[in-house]
Amino acid sequence: MLIVNVNREPLPPAEESATLESRTFSSYGAAYRSVRTHTASEVVDAARNADVILFTAARFDESVFSQLPNLKLMVRYGVGYDTVDLAAARRHSVNVCNAPAYGSYDVAEHAFALLMSANRKIPQYDASIRRGGWGGSADYPIYRLEGKTLGTIGFGRIARNVARFAKGFGMRTVAYDPFLPPDLIRDGGSEPLSLDELYRQSDFISINAPLTDDTRHMINANAFRMMKPTAVLVNTARGALVDEDALYNALASRTIRAAGIDVYENYPKDAGNRFHKLDNVIFTPHVAWNSVESAEALHREVVDEVVRFLKGEPNLNVVNR
Repeated sequence: MLIVNVNREPLPPAEESATLESRTFSSYGAAYRSVRTHTASEVVDAARNADVILFTAARFDESVFSQLPNLKLMVRYGVGYDTVDLAAARRHSVNVCNAPAYGSYDVAEHAFALLMSANRKIPQYDASIRRGGWGGSADYPIYRLEGKTLGTIGFGRIARNVARFAKGFGMRTVAYDPFLPPDLIRDGGSEPLSLDELYRQSDFISINAPLTDDTRHMINANAFRMMKPTAVLVNTARGALVDEDALYNALASRTIRAAGIDVYENYPKDAGNRFHKLDNVIFTPHVAWNSVESAEALHREVVDEVVRFLKGEPNLNVVNR
């Protein structure tokens, strides 16, 4: 039995000689190898004889699966699985699993931190002081959270935590999730709404939905037109859920008040990027999941999924049934 980890960079904690993976898998008589890969051909070369692949950003399509004849299980270090052709995986009898729970609290905490930072203009005040100023900040108003409405797009683990935090600030919470019965949303403490009504009623919107063909660019120019001009948008889910051009136009024209963004369709790294000129958007570099506790939980969640396979038990988090 061969298990190959094909991550591009070491995941924290990065001490390869003492990973939970190597210790656990060897106790079940499985060989474990960790290889830094960057391209599809490198993935194939590294894992050609693998029974199990662990991955994060690598892409798997029909051409890759066809060159991995022994592969039976893939487990992603993370929640999203949009880099995998799930239909191709099914054709090749490969179960694809994710790790949906490890960082749900952390992502929700980060989402709420972005919400508060954008609303209270914390980074802008900090930057003003560092430039030698005092009191200058972005040119938009601050509102207290009490009595405002938070809308979550999606109502899974992360969204429920975001809503719970909002309740602690005296906020009303509403949610749109087409995959959940309205009663389950109510039982979770939020009011179920249609997506259009959520746009219209929310003062703050947290995106907590998966990226699929149906949800790509679901937040578009039409969505922004329905939002309040005082709305703040927070995205800690997937960048491509938001039409980047529409987001820029909405922020630049003050169609919405502000945004806090942790995930991107196109990372705004280059100097002079158009978003850098806006004072009503806060960026973080896809770190919402990150904490000491979540890093440890991520490794444990992935290892537990592989152990089920090694023991001949059904896998828990299969996303391509």
